[in-house]
Amino acid sequence: MNKIVKDALILFAITLVAGVLLGFVYDITKDPIAAQNEKAKQEAYKEVMADADSFEALSGDAYSEANITATFAAALQADAENYTADEITEVVAGVKDGKVIGLVVTVVAGDGYGGDIKFSVGVSADGTYLGTSILSISETAGLGMRVKTSPDFLAQFKSANTDKFVLVKDGSGAAAGDEKIDAISGSTVTSKAVLRGVNSALIAYKEIYAAKAVTVGGVSVE
Repeated sequence: MNKIVKDALILFAITLVAGVLLGFVYDITKDPIAAQNEKAKQEAYKEVMADADSFEALSGDAYSEANITATFAAALQADAENYTADEITEVVAGVKDGKVIGLVVTVVAGDGYGGDIKFSVGVSADGTYLGTSILSISETAGLGMRVKTSPDFLAQFKSANTDKFVLVKDGSGAAAGDEKIDAISGSTVTSKAVLRGVNSALIAYKEIYAAKAVTVGGVSVE
């Protein structure tokens, strides 16, 4: 019995020390990790909306980190295409000279071939697509991964002003500015997932402008 108690005390001591050390490491690293994550987000925002001087979150509980996905869920489901595989996880407004010049919408597309694809989409105030920054992706190298590694696919969206992009597989997609987007050869699933995610971002854009949202800094989205 004494041996059992002794072993239990030793195990407890080891667990206690390990817990204290983990807590200590967490306290040391949490701020640098948070700073690095924020830097990565700001870089992604700037990549898709280079003209903005700063980026501001939207004011109100509906656009908070805890509620924003639910805020747009109904709109994504209500669309004829039904975008329920996508989630809107963050929206910030690009601000220049005290005015909102567009939105950066972060989407998680849940129907990628290799799993979730997370990316930020820039949309100008007049609804023009500005760019996409891939934040995380696990698609097949040389195939679906070309969404990130090759500029050709995303370049097709550039400068288009449309309510919805359409994926084609017959090579009929036009140059930048058209709503038709050619799928990546051999990677239709990945191409479709990203295109639907961009369309989800456009839905969020329309909802926010219709609601006449305001940024945390008091700038109206209009």
